Amino acid sequence: MGVEIRTGARVTQVDAHGVVFNGERIPSRTVIWTAGVTPSPVGKWLGVPLEKGRVKVDSHCEVPGQPGIFVVGDTAAFDIGNNKFLPGVAQVAMQQGKHVGRVISSRLAGYPPPPAFRYFDKGNLAVIGKKFAVLEVGKLRMAGRVAFMVWAVVHLIFLGSPGNRFRVAGQWLWSFFSGQRGSRLIMGPGGSVPLIDP
Repeated sequence: MGVEIRTGARVTQVDAHGVVFNGERIPSRTVIWTAGVTPSPVGKWLGVPLEKGRVKVDSHCEVPGQPGIFVVGDTAAFDIGNNKFLPGVAQVAMQQGKHVGRVISSRLAGYPPPPAFRYFDKGNLAVIGKKFAVLEVGKLRMAGRVAFMVWAVVHLIFLGSPGNRFRVAGQWLWSFFSGQRGSRLIMGPGGSVPLIDP
């Protein structure tokens, strides 16, 4: 697709004419900057050991030495061996959340805890353009419109309620046929846009 990846490059300037990194200028009228996310500050609040800003948890997603405090998802540093940790993605958070629910339910009922949490990788899906996505499940790798359709179906299936599924599907159909996108403003009370102090 004509994408060239440069690693270990430090950007020193971005302006209306492009970007400069490692002393080299790449001319461009459009520059898109992305960055990783910072974990939630919950680890600092708890005053517990962290791994790259994420809270270290045990095999039941519980904070060691803090009974009853569970951390899941991209805030949890769940060690899968050799000092490697589960990624901070939605499918990890969903599976951990269900596991923690079973742990809490077992404790309240006085039953022994379930077996330790084990993550099941269902694969990866990502939209990278209009009607274009990539899919990776085990050894299967796919890109294009078929992967986009799979992504759309999976996305709709995992939405919380039937109302949300119909609403999102309707918005997608509107965007597809009209070429317009819906507004994504988050309105404050009374329909006003919340102001943020600099």
